[in-house]
This record gives sequence, C-alpha cells and structure tokens, in this order.
Amino acid sequence: MTTSELAEYLGVQAQAIYDMRTDGRGPSGIRVGREIRYRVSDVRQRLDGLHEPELAMSRRGGDRWRRGDQVCRSAPSARSQPSSSAQDGLGRRPSSPTGTDNRHVGATCESRNAAQAALKADLAARLRSGGVGDSVDASSPFPLLAAAWLEDVMLDVVRSQGTKDTYQRELRALVLTFFENFTIREVTVGRIELFLRQQRAKSYSRAKHSRTILRMILVFAVRRGIIPRNPMKETSRMKKPPHTPKPLSPEQIAAIRLASSEWRTEKGGTGPRSDWQVRDLIEVMLATATRIGDVLAIRQCDVDLDADPPRGNISGTLVVHNKAGVHRQEHPKTHESNQVIGMPPFAVEVIRQRLALLDPEETEHLMFYSRVGTPLAPYNVRRTFRGIVRNAGLEGLNISTHSFHRTGATLLANELGMRAAADLLGHTSTSSTKAHYAEPDRTVKSEPAEVMQRLAPPE
Repeated sequence: MTTSELAEYLGVQAQAIYDMRTDGRGPSGIRVGREIRYRVSDVRQRLDGLHEPELAMSRRGGDRWRRGDQVCRSAPSARSQPSSSAQDGLGRRPSSPTGTDNRHVGATCESRNAAQAALKADLAARLRSGGVGDSVDASSPFPLLAAAWLEDVMLDVVRSQGTKDTYQRELRALVLTFFENFTIREVTVGRIELFLRQQRAKSYSRAKHSRTILRMILVFAVRRGIIPRNPMKETSRMKKPPHTPKPLSPEQIAAIRLASSEWRTEKGGTGPRSDWQVRDLIEVMLATATRIGDVLAIRQCDVDLDADPPRGNISGTLVVHNKAGVHRQEHPKTHESNQVIGMPPFAVEVIRQRLALLDPEETEHLMFYSRVGTPLAPYNVRRTFRGIVRNAGLEGLNISTHSFHRTGATLLANELGMRAAADLLGHTSTSSTKAHYAEPDRTVKSEPAEVMQRLAPPE
C-alpha cells in the first residue's frame, strides 16, 4: 500500500506516516519508483506492538500528528471548533522553567483540515520572515518547503505576476510529481541527478525548467537554515543541444498567407466565419518582427501612419494571469523592447484597414480585439494559427507565431548586420539575437575566393 493508503488505513494524516518512518516508529517501507510502499503484513505486525497515544487518539476520531517537533491537535467533537497548534521555534515560553521550550501557535477553524491548513499558512508566513527555528527542518516533507518557497515568491514585488504563475504551474507539474513523497533531507544529490536525467530524456527545456525551480527551492532552504548546503551544486551540468534558429522561407510565408486568407471561408463549415484578424495579425508580425503579445497590445494611439516614415510604438503587451484573465500590461516583456519602429508599406495598408473599423475618438482602443471588444487571448490566436499552418501543409515543422520573430531578425542580420536586428528585437546584446533568433548567413561569397587566388602558383 502507498503512504496515502496507509494513512487512510490507520485513520491518521499522511504527515504522521512520514514522522513515524523518520523516527523509526513505523513500518520501514520500500521505495518503488517515486513512491514509498508498505507491506500489509509489516503494517499489521507493527500495529500489534504499537501503543502510541496518537494512534489511539486517531482511532477515537481525533487527530494528533507531528511535523519535526511541531505537535498539532484537532478536536474530534463536532460540537466544538477544531483547532491546531504547533511550536513555531521563534521564541521561549515564559512559563518554561528552563526557558528552552518553543512557544506555541494555534489556529481554530470550522473543521480539522481547515485548522491544519490555517496553521500551515501561519508557519509559512513565519518562515518567510526569517524566523525558521524548528518550524520546518530537514525531516519535514518536501512539499511543505515548496509551499513556503512559493509563498515567499508571491510576496516578491520585482517579479511579475505572470512569472509567479509560471513558477507555481511548473512547481506542480514538474517538481512535485517526483519529490512529493520525500522529506527535505531525502532530496539528495543522487535523487536530483535521477530526476534531472528523467526530465532530460523528455526534453532539454523541461529539464532546464525543472532544474531552475528545484534550485530556487533549495537555495531558499539554505538561506533559511533548513539544510546546510545546496545539493544541486554537486549535480552534473546539462549540456545544451546545438540549436540553429530557423526562419520561415519565402515559400512557407506564401503558403501561410494563402491559408490565412482562406481560413473558414468555405460554406457549411463549422465554427464562426473568419473576421480576418489573424490574417492581418500575421502581416503586422512579419513587418515588425515583434512578439505576438506586443502586436496584440497595439492601440489606436500607438500608430502614426502620417509620419515619415510611418511608425508604431511598441509600448505594452498582453498578459494572462490566473485571476485577472487577459489584460494589457503597460510595458513589453523587457523595457528595452519599448520603442518606436518604422512600418513597411505592406503593413501600413493593413493597419489602415484595421483603424477604419475603430471610432477615432477611442484612441485607447486595441487594434486587434474580440467580437465583444475585449483583448484577443494570445492562446486563442496561437490555436487558430496552428490550424492555418496545418491547412498550409506545414504541420510538424515547428512553425509558431514566434517564427515571424526569427524571420525578421534573420533578414535584418543578413542585410544590415546583427546590431540592427538586436535593436529591433530590443536586445541589449547581439549574443542573444545570434543564439536564438538570427540564422547564420551561409551564402557563399565570391570575394574571399578572389582574394585567396593571389596564393595561386605562378603560370
């Protein structure tokens, strides 16, 4: 049986199983993959000789569990308000004769689980303030440390909400799926190495993100004195696979343009008829080599088509937050991306058609918008674009809306130099542009051969 099944069988919290195993009071268990499993015969044999007060209390309907040297109780009676208490490790009780006992904190809620959840939140807050003490130690479950780290991240005023949402999502999907049944001290170099190798077998990007999240959690643990050193430092380095940016070819661009102009125009098709917004969006992304969120955030007041040359101001981007939904952020992904760029004639014509649909008085209105006037969700646009790519016969070539970013960067780098491409993309250094966006110019030039001809033998 698994840890959760054993906890249900005993009528205790899963935390009690961790502590019984750590203290040597419970069945030893056998690790199978990422889980600890227990033999039923070992459990019954242990129960026959076990007379722990907390086990007896759990069978009466109450609950008493330990986390490190925290002791939590909840009332079994439905007539009383269940509460939980724990030692917070932040101070001493005046009533203690020796002055060595930790003071206790508690939480009272409508149910046992709610009381324990409130207590955990309180302890996490104390952990963030720097007063770790014994509230979380090396014998605590790793998910408790991860929750405390995430709470600390959520208070960071420097990181954007989108970054915080990404951390929360990747913690749940990448890291906790492997380490949820381990205590903090069981997160060893060997287990981290195994974890990263499994992630690397799926993809380099997945392994890189997993490593980043786990490293930040363990750094947090070292900073709070929970563990003496960061085991991540002893793991092997991951070698990045060779990568060459792939821009769109002229033939691919033509196929995408044709497929976008024919998108949902047939009679009797399913779904709403095309409003041509994605078709126009493709032209603007090609013309500006900007991110999809930046183009979707362009307002009527951000373009000046009467200037010489016509120009557009990239001053914001669309972001999606878990609670706020889709909204316009008042700055692009990077502050260097906030710039005014010239518009080529083919994009000017598309933008004029878009502006003709808007009320000139509504200067803050977005140029691309939904049928009810709200911002277009980037993920919906990407889904439509994938359908267009499929209709164009280009499925399986890793073509996304970001391909326009690389296409424009490659063209500028080959014609005007890498610095011009970096400036348009908002990069402070050309190294990022060269590594991720601009494909190297492999055109065979005749000039070097003409110079080397000077070394030819005399006739």
